[in-house]
Amino acid sequence: MRNVLQKHHRLLFYVGWVCINIVQAANTELFDDEAYYWVYSRFMDWGYFDHPPLIAALIKAGYAIFHNELGVRFFSLLLNAATIFLVQQLTCKKDDRLFYAVALSIAVAQIGGILAAPDTPLLFFTVLYFWLYQRFLQKTNITNSLLVGMGMACLLYSKYHGILIIGLVLLSNLKLLANKYTYVAGIVCLLLFTPHLYWQYKHNFPSVQFHLFERNADSYRFSFTSEYILGQIAFAGPVIGWLLLWAAFMYRPVLAVERAMKYSLIGIYIAFLTSTYKGRVEANWTAAAFIPLMVLSHRYLVQHYKLQKWVYSSIPITLVLVLAGRLYLMAWFPAVLPIKENEFHGNREWTNGIHQQAGNLPVVFVNTYQRASKYWFYTGVPAFSLNSPYYRRNNFNMWPIEDSLIGKTVYMDVPGNNAGYQQSFQPHDWRFPHDGVQEGYYSFSRVLFSKIRCTCMKQRTIQINTTIAIPENYLPLFQQPAYSETPIWLVLYVEGEVHGFINTGITVKQLTGNKLTRTVAIPDFISTGAYTARLCIGTVIPGFPSINSTEFNLKVK
Repeated sequence: MRNVLQKHHRLLFYVGWVCINIVQAANTELFDDEAYYWVYSRFMDWGYFDHPPLIAALIKAGYAIFHNELGVRFFSLLLNAATIFLVQQLTCKKDDRLFYAVALSIAVAQIGGILAAPDTPLLFFTVLYFWLYQRFLQKTNITNSLLVGMGMACLLYSKYHGILIIGLVLLSNLKLLANKYTYVAGIVCLLLFTPHLYWQYKHNFPSVQFHLFERNADSYRFSFTSEYILGQIAFAGPVIGWLLLWAAFMYRPVLAVERAMKYSLIGIYIAFLTSTYKGRVEANWTAAAFIPLMVLSHRYLVQHYKLQKWVYSSIPITLVLVLAGRLYLMAWFPAVLPIKENEFHGNREWTNGIHQQAGNLPVVFVNTYQRASKYWFYTGVPAFSLNSPYYRRNNFNMWPIEDSLIGKTVYMDVPGNNAGYQQSFQPHDWRFPHDGVQEGYYSFSRVLFSKIRCTCMKQRTIQINTTIAIPENYLPLFQQPAYSETPIWLVLYVEGEVHGFINTGITVKQLTGNKLTRTVAIPDFISTGAYTARLCIGTVIPGFPSINSTEFNLKVK
């Protein structure tokens, strides 16, 4: 038995890693965002509101094989194992036992390995990019430059954070700027990524607007920074992450590829530390740093034998924590938190409950792309998320799901925490008919106002100039009596909270071209000051207009 372990330890490690994750993936209900990305795969495209398209392609391929949670995650968990394997190749295959210990110390690499999320292909193509870059440095020729270019394109198609890796690698070796093959790689990357760039241009760059502008907090809080720092230590390993981070930062690069990884490690952490001044940073946003973290910490620990005992001693504790986490995620494991606060338990129950109430009616959820996506996955019935000013835009503002619902009877799932709307905007006598059924549904959330300019005029008026993108099939609807008087609202925000609604006096029947200029009177209840604002179009539900623009600045004098 000992000889078998010594001879086939790599095969056993990776087979065991994959098998455990297959069992986990098949027995864990979808997380919120996984269900949303599964809906991505129903509408294959070169881009999406939140992310590039690679995760959608992986899910579509896996779901074609297995029509369940395992199918959604199948290629992601294979890429996860391939990522660990390629990381091991970058460690020069020194001390495999130590490498296994480092890999097992990072709990997120194990449990997170099942998730169908953009971070999974990002990690794989990050390590592949470093491996291709190493080959490029060893032998700079047209073949390796083409491969590096393709690797960079795959990075960008995985997640936009890939641009950080590419930029930091270039920064670590500025001599690359004098190498003609560097430009060959760049041109290949640009050509391959052009379809996505064109998609962004065609849709008014929604991802740029969302990630760079709309996700900013209105004011800085120290907790943004402190939570980020503590989260990154825990993310690197619940028990020994602090040592891995210290070892990786202490390692002195010898080779150019090591220097590239050191730049990437430091650069990623600094970039997102800086981002905490704009708002909360999710722990997983630094996921690409895992690759240099594992490689550099391993190389440092190989050189400092006495520190290895800390890693080995921590493994049993980490594995117990991972086992507890894995068991808790299992669908059959009793949920400790209430179902409404627990995204990986009870999804079949609540979706089937709504399905029984809705019958054959399509379901419209309000302000939750997560519930709409999960309902679709677990019942097989398409659903729609109507995004109101209390929420944010997402890909449901772009998919043509809404089109098939206009004029139909639907079942509404409306959150019960919108008392503010009821007091300030929603008619008090309006109620859903019993059991949430709504006849003659309509909303026009696919209409987009962009390039909005607001000019302050005298006597509390502003002039709004905007470009309009309207689906062609909506234009005839705007002239029909049932919809023609639907108003356009100007919604004002203070520190991210809805402050007031202003009727612009514009109705949808006036949206006949691709430009609109309108002078709007500011009512007396709106005080002078600076606001952020959105343009929103009314829907069949009083108090719940759809969001039809990105945020823009507005000053009332």
